Amino acid sequence: MARFLATLVLSSLAAACAASGEEKRATPRAPPTRIPAPALNEQPAGQVVSTTAIPIDVRRAVVADAAKRFKVAASAVVLTRAEQVTWPNGALGCPEPGMMYTQALVPGFRVVAKTSGGELLYHTDGLGNLRSCRVQEGPELPQPAPDR
Repeated sequence: MARFLATLVLSSLAAACAASGEEKRATPRAPPTRIPAPALNEQPAGQVVSTTAIPIDVRRAVVADAAKRFKVAASAVVLTRAEQVTWPNGALGCPEPGMMYTQALVPGFRVVAKTSGGELLYHTDGLGNLRSCRVQEGPELPQPAPDR
């Protein structure tokens, strides 16, 4: 009889321990916190430089891309402003959702290319890789007077 009681007590304790362990596992946990994405409009400060200070490979890449986008000859593209910038990563200040970029400082330029159709803002590295971050439309071209 003593064995029966001892077995009953031990099995009751085991069941109680198992039940308390299940309760601990079922306790809800707070979801992990996410690191917020950096604000897109926070751009690093740049130092104004002459457009002739930009490496030739970078200038050629900007002019070629602007000419292609505006469907004009490369000779119709004028580089109007330039700043030397150190970008915080390989996104060059224009990150795209879902993309991964190198996490290292990238020396480059912020360049404005202007044509008769408008102007484009480019973010570049020092090797000629570029990103066009936004399009700025120029003023409308004058329309010819109607025939009378």
